[in-house]
Amino acid sequence: MIMSRARRLLLATLLCGIALPATAQSGRPVLRLDVTVAGEVVRLGDLFENAGRHADVAVFRSPDPGHTGQVPAWRIVEAARRAGLEPESADRNREVTVTRDARTVPLAEMEEKIATGLAGTLGLSDSSRIQVVFDRGTRPLVVEREASGQIDILRLEHDPRSGRFDAVLGIRGSGRSERTGGFRVNGTANELVEFVVPARTIGRGEVVRTSDLTVERRPRSALPGMTADTIVSLGQAVGMAARRPLSPERPFRTADLMKPELVERNANVLIVVELPGLSLTMRGKALEAGAEGDVIQVENMQSRKKLQAVVTGLNRVSLAAQPNALTTASRIP
Repeated sequence: MIMSRARRLLLATLLCGIALPATAQSGRPVLRLDVTVAGEVVRLGDLFENAGRHADVAVFRSPDPGHTGQVPAWRIVEAARRAGLEPESADRNREVTVTRDARTVPLAEMEEKIATGLAGTLGLSDSSRIQVVFDRGTRPLVVEREASGQIDILRLEHDPRSGRFDAVLGIRGSGRSERTGGFRVNGTANELVEFVVPARTIGRGEVVRTSDLTVERRPRSALPGMTADTIVSLGQAVGMAARRPLSPERPFRTADLMKPELVERNANVLIVVELPGLSLTMRGKALEAGAEGDVIQVENMQSRKKLQAVVTGLNRVSLAAQPNALTTASRIP
């Protein structure tokens, strides 16, 4: 039966559609144009599919970990032929990209290592109180993928006054780290100190609440005006009153606080006299303001006598203790 030209074309098209790739048919090596390797040398098995028994033949040295290089295709093909491998014909003008797989140690991990090393030197148990800042241009450490060991500090020098440090870090199991003697890094490291600042303006005489304050951390070197009486914890300020207006986000001192005034000047007060077996109360007027425990002058509203009394509560005072308290109390109309 004679097949028509149209049917012959259709059959040829179908056969082409199901034909196997040339590489699979021939089994000949085919050059890869994008290669990632793990070891220190690039082998024919990395560069070619179907390299067979020649797969372990080393061709050239790998780039440094994490780096990429380009190699002309013709050089690789010639090297393969010298080793007895006959690859498929390739475009000799093309380039093969070779990337070295790597382990990258991030800057944050490097900072933590330096902070931990300095914490002991500075007598601190918490490395989070050390702020480490590398010099501009410092990059993460890049080593061989198989180098899974931890970071070691091979050398660490630190000037507490300026905060400058110079360190050499090593990676266990890294041939690159061992060959170079480690990786040198520089920067500044300072102790972070906590201190309390107002979250809003606190007026004079206002009683300080927890919500009025916030705790901040800054390098000690950035707080030249910090003194021994600077407020560094909420407990030092909460419940106290402002002796003067306190500005937001500015450190303040214990001298800026006072006990809250329980008695205002010219306020009506209750004067209490406590004696063994006797308790007297009378109405009075405060001639001075005072906090708990302060001795202020009050006036007996009935006799108009001025007395020295101790503030014991809100608008409440008691007569200051004295040997003739009973006589004094008995004379108060």
